[in-house]
Amino acid sequence: MDLITPYIELLKQYNTHTNIYSKTAYDRLSFHCADAQALAQLIGNTKKTVLDMGSGSGLPAIILAITNPKNTVLAVESKSRKTRFLDSVKTTLNLTNLQVLNQPIQTVSGYRVDVVTAKAFKPASTIVQLAKRLRARRCLVPISANQRDTLPPELANCVTTVPDPAGIDWDAFYYVDYRF
Repeated sequence: MDLITPYIELLKQYNTHTNIYSKTAYDRLSFHCADAQALAQLIGNTKKTVLDMGSGSGLPAIILAITNPKNTVLAVESKSRKTRFLDSVKTTLNLTNLQVLNQPIQTVSGYRVDVVTAKAFKPASTIVQLAKRLRARRCLVPISANQRDTLPPELANCVTTVPDPAGIDWDAFYYVDYRF
């Protein structure tokens, strides 16, 4: 069963009383879901621990947990109103591979992390530094085509693309793929 549609419905329902995703950006939800699916392809559906920084409305953490059930996905979010939503989605969709951590990313420790990701959290260079602190093996950061030109050289050399897995409207998605 495709769980992405129920996730979107849960997001919109929750968002009616608690703002966790911009209502004016609903027309971009399919883009963000496809972007997260492309990210899931890069990670692969194997036994890995993936830590998503600033999981907020669940993008990409929820989509990663849905698409890659063999991954353990750690959704790190410091705002409790957002972690309540993430916990609700986890329970409703029975995402047993999702763990929600209600704490600042700077306090997370004690996990063996294979991949770190973050979307609209902090600049890519900051995310890579935080991933180093977590001793991750790899850091994948979704970026826009425009952001490629503003990356520092050590990150610009790590940009990879993935074709739109949904085949909807986008040619490709861009990611900083930094390996430690």
